[in-house]
Amino acid sequence: MNKKPFFSIVIPTLNEELFLPKLLNDLLKQKEKDFQVIIVDGYSQDKTPFIVKNYQKKMKIDFFQNNKKNVSSQRNFGALKAKGEYLVFLDADSRINSSFLKKVKKFIEKNKGLIFLPYLLPDKKFKLYKPLFDISNILVELSQNLPKKFSLGGSIIIEKKFFQTIGGFDETLFIAEDHELIQRASSWGVKTKFIKNAYVYFSLRRIKKEGEFRFFYKYFIATTKRLLSNEEIKKKIFDYQMGGHLYQDKKDVSSEYFFKKYLKEIKKFFKKIIFS
Repeated sequence: MNKKPFFSIVIPTLNEELFLPKLLNDLLKQKEKDFQVIIVDGYSQDKTPFIVKNYQKKMKIDFFQNNKKNVSSQRNFGALKAKGEYLVFLDADSRINSSFLKKVKKFIEKNKGLIFLPYLLPDKKFKLYKPLFDISNILVELSQNLPKKFSLGGSIIIEKKFFQTIGGFDETLFIAEDHELIQRASSWGVKTKFIKNAYVYFSLRRIKKEGEFRFFYKYFIATTKRLLSNEEIKKKIFDYQMGGHLYQDKKDVSSEYFFKKYLKEIKKFFKKIIFS
């Protein structure tokens, strides 16, 4: 009888030929080997399926395609196929270091629990944002003691049976499905635990496409709406497209450029307020 893996890594994809190989390479380098990889693809039109097929020669990957191009639906589908005791949800454009799963497993075995969040850091091209991420990590952890709770993106680690019991991700939401899952887990009396020495490197590729002002404005609007409303966000409140193809033709502009541009926009904004 085959032993069930400790982890099932669930990765939703849609046209991620440029980003997925980096994450798969990270998984190949993991010191902890007791895991399976599940990729749920939204029928990508690029080389994503072909890339997965090549990596299946190097590691065990279960590949599925789902008609619903929706991260919540794809994650839930992957969870149904999972054999591991704990589900690890990772975005296709995220990165982890070689000791990530080893640290997560050690923390779970020592502290026990049903739902965990690793700390987030910006990808290496955007080091300027580390202080902002440090603050966000602390605020999200503090929010677990408040009525309205938040998550740190889609990088959630959760015990499979508990995930199934509470119904998985809410597929009816427009955005913030990760926050809602943490909120719902709390309503079951389960408090989220934070693994502060295990990092997921968060991609800021949307900044390259949209610019900083628009990027942070959307996060501000979504956060404010959750704080001021008793309901989660089901209606479309701004444009928020999915898929790696959206970023393929964008130049790799340095974070310093965006940072300076953002400061200029902020200065213009306050000048309008002062002199209007």
